[in-house]
Amino acid sequence: MLRALLAAVAVAACLTPTAQSQTIRFDTSVGDFDMVLNPTDNPALQPLVDNILAYVGTGRYHYAAINRAVDGEDDDPSNDFVLQMGGFLGLPTNPDLWVSNLQSIEALDPVIVDSDGDGAVDFDALSNTRGTVSLALSAGNVNSGTSSFFVNLGDNSALDAQGFVPFAEVPDMTTVDTILQLMQQNLVPGNLALSDVPITENGKIVVIERVFLLDADPGFTFAGPISRVLGDQDSGGVVAATSTASIDGGSGSSSLAASNVTPEPGAAALAFTVLASLPRRRRR
Repeated sequence: MLRALLAAVAVAACLTPTAQSQTIRFDTSVGDFDMVLNPTDNPALQPLVDNILAYVGTGRYHYAAINRAVDGEDDDPSNDFVLQMGGFLGLPTNPDLWVSNLQSIEALDPVIVDSDGDGAVDFDALSNTRGTVSLALSAGNVNSGTSSFFVNLGDNSALDAQGFVPFAEVPDMTTVDTILQLMQQNLVPGNLALSDVPITENGKIVVIERVFLLDADPGFTFAGPISRVLGDQDSGGVVAATSTASIDGGSGSSSLAASNVTPEPGAAALAFTVLASLPRRRRR
C-alpha cells in the first residue's frame, strides 16, 4: 500500500514535464561518452527523453552490451552506419561469457511517436546524422521503440522517413570511434541485432559498466514512465529480473524476440554484415 502511494505521489509530481537538455554519462569497459538529451529543447521529444531516463533510473542499462558496431571496411566515413546498445545484458561477474548466457533487457512500454496511427511520426525532429541518437524499431512500426538505441556514425538521414527519431546527440565521439577500432564478430549469422559485435583484445564484449545523469539538481525528479516504475522497484532502483534466452550454436538461431531489433542498412552494408562471420580487426 505504501509503495503504491509513493508511486502515485511521484506520478503527481511529474504530470507537467518540461523540455530541457540533460546529459547522461555512459561509462563503458573501454571508456566513457556523454549523451545530451533533447539538444534542441523540442517539447515533442519529451516522451523519448522520459523513456531513456526510466531505463537509466531503474538500472536496466547496467552491464548492457554494445551489440552492434557497423562501419565500412575503409577510411571513408560515408560507409559508417550505427553503434547499437541497450537491448541485451552482459554478465556482471564475467562479461566475456555473455554469449553463452544471453539476456534481454526487460522492456518498458514502447514510446508513442505516431498517436494517430497513420504510420508517420507526428512531429519534426533532428535528422539521423553523425552523433545523433535514435531508438531501434521493429520493421514498419514507428511506435515500437523501447530500450535499444543506436548512435549514428555517418549521415543516415535516409532513416528519417522510416520513423527513427533522434532524441539526443553524442557531442564527443572519441570513445565511440575507439569501439569501432575493435575486432567484431557475428554471434548469430543473419541476425542484424547480434552482428558486428565489438570484441576487445582479451576476447570480451564491451559493456556499459555504469550510467548516470550528470549535474542533476538536488530536487530533481524523474518524469514520465520512471515515476511509475520506481514505485515498484526494490531499494537502489536496480532491476534484477530479465528474460533469459539462449543461442543455438549449431543452427545459428536465437530464441530472442525480434522486436526492437535495429535500423537496416543499405544492401551493400547488409551483405557485408551477414557474410562477415569471423572476428576481424577494425580499421586504424
